[in-house]
Amino acid sequence: MKKWQITLKYEKKKEKTLELFDARRYFDGYLRIKRSYFNGLLKTINKTRNYFSGRAIEKVVSPKNEDWTLNPWILLIIKDKEKQKRFWFLIKREEDLSGLLIAIGPKEFADYNYTNSEAKREIMRIFNYIVAYLNKFNCIILLPNYLS
Repeated sequence: MKKWQITLKYEKKKEKTLELFDARRYFDGYLRIKRSYFNGLLKTINKTRNYFSGRAIEKVVSPKNEDWTLNPWILLIIKDKEKQKRFWFLIKREEDLSGLLIAIGPKEFADYNYTNSEAKREIMRIFNYIVAYLNKFNCIILLPNYLS
């Protein structure tokens, strides 16, 4: 499995590295996320205490060991409070303000989607639920540290 490595650094605290798995293998390409989704997510952040946004992405390294840090990244770290399941989504924003789902994690979630013929539909359902069911999830939206 091709892995993306994302190094997180919160303020002056220690760094933490997450491994996410390249999403191309699940969708025969990268899943496009419309601009309107991000507008809805922004409204959701302002409505609930369960959602937090901040800067923490220090470094992004591709499966080919290339530094992709200076791209407009969003890392969604989501926890389903009822089922105690975790989902990680690395999204690269495009010039038209849409996004591409580049990688998913953690490993258990990536493995499950690899064997699931409905992976695309289920991932899209999670994206939609994040915006629609505010009390069902805890969500952290992380942006690159280089942003001012």
